Amino acid sequence: MKRKYKIQILNLTLIIFLITLIVISFTACRKAAPKFETFKVERGDIVESVTASGSVDSSEVKNYSLQVSGKVLDALKKGETFKSGQVLISVDNRRNEILVSQAEKSLAVAENSLKIAKINYQQALNANHVAIQLSQSNTKIAEQSVQNAYKALEDANILTDASINSAYIAIENAKNYLAEVKSSPLSTPAVIAQAEGNVSSAEGAYEQAKESARSQTDAANSAYKQALANQSASYWNNINSAQTAQTQIKLTGANIKQAQTQLDLSNINLELTKLELDKNQISAPFDGIVSSSTFSDGEFAGPGMTAISVISSQFIIKADINETDISKLNPGQKVEITLDAYLDKLLQGEIAEISPISKNLAGIVSFEIKIKPDDSSQSYLKYGLSANITIIISKVENVLYAPIQSVYEESGKKYVDVLTENNESKKVEITTGNYNYDYIEIKSGLAEGDQIITSKIEAAASANMFGQ
Repeated sequence: MKRKYKIQILNLTLIIFLITLIVISFTACRKAAPKFETFKVERGDIVESVTASGSVDSSEVKNYSLQVSGKVLDALKKGETFKSGQVLISVDNRRNEILVSQAEKSLAVAENSLKIAKINYQQALNANHVAIQLSQSNTKIAEQSVQNAYKALEDANILTDASINSAYIAIENAKNYLAEVKSSPLSTPAVIAQAEGNVSSAEGAYEQAKESARSQTDAANSAYKQALANQSASYWNNINSAQTAQTQIKLTGANIKQAQTQLDLSNINLELTKLELDKNQISAPFDGIVSSSTFSDGEFAGPGMTAISVISSQFIIKADINETDISKLNPGQKVEITLDAYLDKLLQGEIAEISPISKNLAGIVSFEIKIKPDDSSQSYLKYGLSANITIIISKVENVLYAPIQSVYEESGKKYVDVLTENNESKKVEITTGNYNYDYIEIKSGLAEGDQIITSKIEAAASANMFGQ
């Protein structure tokens, strides 16, 4: 009986335990009322911007090497400032100075040679002109001489013929007289002898006339032939003189071309030697600062290594922009700049250049941009300073906005969950406008003061607990 009682007590205790366990399990399984994180819709400005960090850099960097060897006459030191056109470094270059002097003298000789060649050419032209005139004159003289000789020959022939005819007539007359004398009974021997003598004299005169005619004709003929020979010689002399003058013109013309070529070569040589002369020094292309200087005054320097490096005193800001933002930027956009060294100063500038070549660092793709600060900002800029930039992409003022994570999309429409007075969630369709990384503009569907659900606290905690 006692043992049966103990069993009943044990069973009762077990039943009570099971009932308690069921009650606890039911209580634990019952879903608690959800708790929410909310945001009160309000008005304000939505600014979309791109921010990045960068550094102050020079707008131009130049590294120079010497092109000639020599003793350093003057060299700026690291940190020294300079103006555009100022000599950065120079070396002794007296050898090239001598070469320049020699080239200048060679140029003077070439110029003088060209002048002489032109004078000779002009003289050749004058000589050709004189030769032509003389040729014309000699031709006329020769032609006239031939004509005169021919006329003299004709005259000589006429005169000799007349003289011979006259002598012949005298013979005939003498013979006729002799015949009359001989036939006359009154003629004495003396008269006949005289008449015979007259015949002999006439015959002698006739022979003398013929000889004289022959001599005169021969002389006139010789003179005519000589005139013809002189005319031929004058012709060939004229041709020779003309050819000689033309040849002289060609030669002097060629001398002019040669002298001009020599002059051009002398000019080129002078320019080349002057270029070598200029190579003994390096001049500044802009206002700037010496970033490094290898040689000191008095040292021997030469090509093959950087002699001096300079940077422009006009500074820029360089920064890397993520590939997701680069499409939003364009040259000319305004930029706000702060420097770690002057946190209380807000500087202004604009995008000057966007690199078309990307960078890839540990899988992160970015593009370098160059920012030109305003002139008023230059006094705060120092090479290498850290800088922060902000580029305003868009801005809307006095609009309703909500956290961007509270908006979701279904079937092409956008919604938010609004918390009602009964602490319940209500799905509301909205239209949106501009946005940034944090907030989005609400154009319709909500009113100022509405409480929208941004997340459920328990759901967020559970997601964090289980790594969701």
